[in-house]
Amino acid sequence: MEQSKTNARAVILAAIALAVSTYFEQKESKKEVYSTSDGFLFENLGFAKNHATTLEDKEVTPHSNVNNLEVVGDEEVTGSGDAYSLTDTDKQLLETGLDKANYNAIKALVKNLKIDTTDQKAETLIKALEDYKLNTQK
Repeated sequence: MEQSKTNARAVILAAIALAVSTYFEQKESKKEVYSTSDGFLFENLGFAKNHATTLEDKEVTPHSNVNNLEVVGDEEVTGSGDAYSLTDTDKQLLETGLDKANYNAIKALVKNLKIDTTDQKAETLIKALEDYKLNTQK
């Protein structure tokens, strides 16, 4: 039963990652969007928090648009100073969701992390993220 809950959560996280990626593709000028545990996206943090109060899992996750970087002098920076900070959704995907069924979310994460791959096949993207995990654990 616990494994099916984990799998269900990975599917939800993959769907959220895809929705966030699609959102930023359609609304390139937006800097941030917020998701609730049921997969809804909100441009306003207050609205996201209000909606989350109606859910069992009341977590609200912020997602930053990595394609909307601020330029200071000749350097590119984000709000945190990193090229990309992993969200809780991204971390969950890396931990339990590296499966072909999560292809779109995996593809979005590879793009956000700016990992170069030889092709866009699921196996290649999964391998790239597995290598990424190994390199960040060192």
